[in-house]
Amino acid sequence: MADEVGKELAESDVSKELAEADASIPVVTRAEMATVIQVLAEQGFGRNEISRRTGFSTFLVSTIAEEVGVTFDRSKIEQALKARLTDLKLAQMSVAEGLTEDLTHARIMLRTASNRRDLAFAAKTISDLARSAQALTPEMSDANSVEDAKDFLTDLHRGLGEFRDHMVKTGQWDEQGNEIKQEEQRDES
Repeated sequence: MADEVGKELAESDVSKELAEADASIPVVTRAEMATVIQVLAEQGFGRNEISRRTGFSTFLVSTIAEEVGVTFDRSKIEQALKARLTDLKLAQMSVAEGLTEDLTHARIMLRTASNRRDLAFAAKTISDLARSAQALTPEMSDANSVEDAKDFLTDLHRGLGEFRDHMVKTGQWDEQGNEIKQEEQRDES
């Protein structure tokens, strides 16, 4: 009989906890999810970022986005990835610079060591800091430099073409790209 009373009490405690837990979890309808996903996608956020911000799984975000006709542009994803990688490299450089400062302090400890234990500790610290700073310092490879140069030249070519087209439209350059001397036009008037 005591077991039955204990079991009933335990069941009532569990049901109370479940009721309280259900009350604290907001119910989000699929339509509300779709609206949130659509708004965030229109603001330029990608699938993974929407998933992080909303707490919805990436599968759910993709499924609902497909249902409401939202597509995620691959070029934006590539740009976001490049931006994140650049941010990561900057953070790595910042950490590497901090380690370099710590390395300077460790060298001072090495020079002022008064016993062998302190000397050994400072030498080990210098070794570890130097290795870590070197590992965190981003390296520019020739492949990165060549790709960056190609991107720069492509953007420059496109920009110069747009500038030329604008100048031709406004009558400041002729079709062959020669500058029309406005002084000659003023002299003729």
